[in-house]
Amino acid sequence: MNLTAVPSGYVAGQESALVNYLNGGPATPTFTPPLPFEQGVRRRRTLINNAETLAHVALIARHGSSWFRELGMPSQPGSALVTLSGPVAHPGVYEIEHGASLSSLIDAAGGTTADVRAALLGGYAGTWIDGRFLHGVALSDEHLAAHGASVGAGVVLLLSNDACPVAETARVARWLAGESSGQCGPCINGLDALAGTVEEIAGGVADANAAQRIARLSSLVRRRGACGHPDGAVNFITSALDTFAA
Repeated sequence: MNLTAVPSGYVAGQESALVNYLNGGPATPTFTPPLPFEQGVRRRRTLINNAETLAHVALIARHGSSWFRELGMPSQPGSALVTLSGPVAHPGVYEIEHGASLSSLIDAAGGTTADVRAALLGGYAGTWIDGRFLHGVALSDEHLAAHGASVGAGVVLLLSNDACPVAETARVARWLAGESSGQCGPCINGLDALAGTVEEIAGGVADANAAQRIARLSSLVRRRGACGHPDGAVNFITSALDTFAA
């Protein structure tokens, strides 16, 4: 077995980027098809999973599928690792069963240290949920679908009332634009323009058509890249516009 370290970068962990790097190219996503399981490393069929999935597979092989299904939900059995950050006493990585309440996760982290305005579920490609609705939130794709969200990357970020959601959205939008691999026009130009518009809103200098411009740019960027990075950035930005419209 060989271990290979890949360059740091937001899109470097995307599966086609990993294959491209292992084949001697840069760690940037490639257009599909072919998908890695059809043609991957050295043009051979390649199975790609993250470490958490492989750990689950090993435990299922040892203890059986019935044991694994003792936790979680029928539609989403087992457990998941979730990273919790923001105004909690003990931010960190926690193992939860699918379907556990967000409140139970926060309690496991020692509770909140400030009033919570909203939560970002699924990481920087995820969805904002207004703090008023967090009490009944369960951490499963089935329950989160009603909020247009999913567990996604297993990242939960709580935003306190002291933080400015518009400024935070602008900061992350600019970072996401900078993480483009630089090979798809809609991603290179679209994410930069989206970040610039959100920065204008945060700075109080945007014109009255800023929201419409974001909607138009989003429609031009979505589903037009080699990977899901532009789609995730658009989801993050448009979710913020909905959640923090006021």
